[in-house]
Amino acid sequence: MAYQWVKDFFAAADSLDVERFCAALPRDIVWRFANFPTAHGIGELRAQYEMVAQILESMRHEIVGIWDAGDCVTAETRVFYVDVHGREFDCPGCDVFLLRDGALAEVRIFVDNHVLFTPPAGTEPAVLGEGVA
Repeated sequence: MAYQWVKDFFAAADSLDVERFCAALPRDIVWRFANFPTAHGIGELRAQYEMVAQILESMRHEIVGIWDAGDCVTAETRVFYVDVHGREFDCPGCDVFLLRDGALAEVRIFVDNHVLFTPPAGTEPAVLGEGVA
């Protein structure tokens, strides 16, 4: 049952289209992405997603498994990134989706993708904004 909406969530995320991705989420979403601060609401989430989309050429989630426990759905993934420098990365991840009254309310993403934010040798680091780790 949970598989299709999880698949649709990752398709929207992988599009790197800010409008498409934000339209797929509730306005009052609570969002925790890796080491970024928790975002409360679509505006804060949008700012984080835009920063990540700026440094990527592509992103693709491969779903390894989904576990549905009612109001908590967990997805194990492998995330394939290509950054704007052409570097390719493959990171394991885990996403926890918390539902309220059957609708998505909170997303917690656990992925160690710090390599995306490490500039190639000889280049200046990207400025991603304050509070971004």
